[in-house]
Amino acid sequence: MFRFLTKIFIKDYDNVSDPRVREKYGRLSGIVGLILNALLCASKIVVGTLTGAISVVSDGINNLSDGASSLITLIGFKLSAKKPDKEHPFGHGRMEYFAGLFVSVIILFVAFELLTESITNIVNGTAPSYENGVVRIVTICVLSASILVKFWMAMFNRYCGKKINSVAMRATVMDSLSDCVSTSVVLVCCILSNVVKNVPVDAIAGIVVSLFIGYTGVQSIRSILDLLLGKAPDPVLVKEIADYVSGYDKQIVGVHDLVVHDYGPGRKMITVHVEVPAEGNMVELHEIVDNIERGLAENYNCLATIHMDPVVTTSERVNMLKAECTKIVKSIDPDFALHDFRIVDGKSHANLIFDVVMTRESKLSEKEVRSLIAEKLREFDPTLNPVVEFDYSFV
Repeated sequence: MFRFLTKIFIKDYDNVSDPRVREKYGRLSGIVGLILNALLCASKIVVGTLTGAISVVSDGINNLSDGASSLITLIGFKLSAKKPDKEHPFGHGRMEYFAGLFVSVIILFVAFELLTESITNIVNGTAPSYENGVVRIVTICVLSASILVKFWMAMFNRYCGKKINSVAMRATVMDSLSDCVSTSVVLVCCILSNVVKNVPVDAIAGIVVSLFIGYTGVQSIRSILDLLLGKAPDPVLVKEIADYVSGYDKQIVGVHDLVVHDYGPGRKMITVHVEVPAEGNMVELHEIVDNIERGLAENYNCLATIHMDPVVTTSERVNMLKAECTKIVKSIDPDFALHDFRIVDGKSHANLIFDVVMTRESKLSEKEVRSLIAEKLREFDPTLNPVVEFDYSFV
C-alpha cells in the first residue's frame, strides 16, 4: 500500500539518492501528517471539551503539535534540497537534521505541558464527566480511530524514512508510536472512569502519558545531536567503501585514513589515502585514482578525494621489516594499525618511518606507545630506529 501511494505521488520514486526525490518524500509525509493530525486534533478537542477530560484535550493538543511537527519537517526537506551556494558550498542537507531536532523539542514541550496540567487536576480534584452515554461512546470511537490512524502514520513514515534514510522521519515515527501508547492510556481511562470513582484516573493517565512522551523526545534529541556533532559513520558503509577502493585495481596495495564527512542525507564527502607502488607509472596510477573517485561519486552520491601514498613493494628487506613492525604494533594493541612505511638508511643505523593508527579508547599515551615500539624493535635489531607519527581512526 505504501509503495503504491508513493508511486502515485512521486515520480522516479526509487531514485532516493536524488535530493529532489528525497524532498518529494518529505513533502508527501508532511502533507499527510498535516491533514490527519488536523482532523484528529479537532475531533479530540471537541469531545474532550464536552466531557471535561483533560487527558483527551491534551491528546488533541498533542496532535496539534504533531501537525506543527509535520509542517517543520516539510520546511526542513524543502530547505535541505536547496543546491549548494557561495555561503554553503556543501549544500543544505543538515537542515533535515535541524527539522528533526525541532520536532523532538516540540515533543518535550508537549510532555511538560501535559504533566503540569495533570498534576494541577490532581491537586484541584478535577475529573471528567462521562454521564452522557452518547458522548462517552463517541469519545471511545474517536480515541480508537486515533490509535489506528497514528499507527498507520508511524508505519508510513517508517517506510518513507527507511527508503530515504531520514533522521527527521525517524523522529516522526517515534512521535506517532508514542501517540499510539498515550492515546491507548487515555482510552483505557475513559472506559474505567465510571467504574473507578474515587481515584483521579484521568490525571494519573495524563502523568503516565507525559512521562512516556518526554522519554521519546529525549531519545530522539540524543540521536539527532549525535549526527549534528559528527557521529562516526556506519561501519558497514565504511567497510563497503574500503573494499571498493582496495579491490578496484591490483595496484592499490593499501587503504587508510578513510574519513566520511556527513553534511546531511545525500551530501557526503569521502577522503581516503591509498598506497600505490612507488615503482609504478605515476600517470597510470593517477588515472586509476581518478576512476575510483568517479566510481565513489556515482555509487555513493558523494564528493570523493583520494590522496596517493607511494610505497616500496619490490624490496624483500622493506617488506620483511614492515611485517615485523606491524607485528610489534599489533602486540601492543590488536586494534592498532600501521601505514606509510619507508626506510632511510644511514652509516650506523636505519630509520624506519611509519604512522601508527591508535584507537581513541586506548589507555596508552602516544609517548608510551612510541617507547614500547622502540624497545621491542631494539630487541629485534639494535641498529633500527623507529620514527613514529600517530593517527586516529575517524570510523
